[in-house]
Amino acid sequence: MFGRRIGYNERKRKRKRARMRRMRVAGVVRWYKRKGWILTLLLIVATVALWQSRFYLHQINPLELRHLQYIEIEGNRMLSWEDVVQSAQVETGMLMSELDADSVKKSLLQIPLIHSAEVESKFPSSLYIKLQEASPIVSVLEGGKGTVYSERGLSLPMSMMTALHLPILENESVGKVKLVAQFLFAMRKEDKPLYDRVSQVGWSEKDKAFEVFFKDAGFRVMFPESNWDKDLFMLYDAIGKGFRKDLLCASEVDMRFHGFAYIKNFDKRCING
Repeated sequence: MFGRRIGYNERKRKRKRARMRRMRVAGVVRWYKRKGWILTLLLIVATVALWQSRFYLHQINPLELRHLQYIEIEGNRMLSWEDVVQSAQVETGMLMSELDADSVKKSLLQIPLIHSAEVESKFPSSLYIKLQEASPIVSVLEGGKGTVYSERGLSLPMSMMTALHLPILENESVGKVKLVAQFLFAMRKEDKPLYDRVSQVGWSEKDKAFEVFFKDAGFRVMFPESNWDKDLFMLYDAIGKGFRKDLLCASEVDMRFHGFAYIKNFDKRCING
C-alpha cells in the first residue's frame, strides 16, 4: 500500500535486461561448448608441463643467452686497447654469464701502469672500462740506476732522466715506499707547488714521521704518518710566509701536531718557535 509503484514501461525494461543477460550467458556457454573447452585443455596441459619442468626452468640463466659484443675503454694513453683487454682477461664472444666486473677490476689493478679502474657490465652485451693511469711520484737512486714508483708504490718503466726530476726516496726507507708514495700523492693532490719543491723524502721509524727536505729550505720537515689533509700543507706554507727569520736558523720543523708546528733551531742564539 505504501510501497513504490512500478509502471508498465519500467517492468518492460527490467524484463528486457533480464532477457539480455540470459542471452549473453547462453552465448558464452554455447561458445565454450564449441571452442572454449579447447583453450581450457591447452591451459591445463601448459600448466602441467611447466610444473613438471620447474627444476629446469630454475636453471635457466638469461645471461647465457647473451655474448659480449662491445668493449669500451676510456682513459688509456700509455696502454693500448689490446693491452687492456688482454690484462682484463676478457674477449668479445664470451658469455656474459662468465663476465664478473670485480674480477676484471682486480686483474687490471695488477698492472703497475694503472692507478684505478672502474668496470661496468652494460645491458645487453657490452663492457665499459674507465681507467686512471699511474703517474711517477717518487724515485730511488741506487748503484747508478734509478727506479721510479707510482702512487701505489709500484715500479714503473721510466727513464733515468724521469727519476732525477722526482723526489728522491732515501735508500733506508725503500721498505716504506708504498706509504711514502701515498703521502706524496696526497701532497701533490692538495698542494701541487709544494710537492714540486720536494727534494728528498724518508721515513723515520723513531719518530713515526716522514722526513721531507725541500729545495728552497735548509731544514728538514717532519710530517705525520696519517691524516694528510689540505690544512696540513696550508699550515706549512703559512709558516714559511710568516716566520721567515725564524726559519733561517731552523734545523727542523715538526708538523706532527694538529693545528701548529714546532721549530727547532741550530744554535742557542735563535729563539725557539
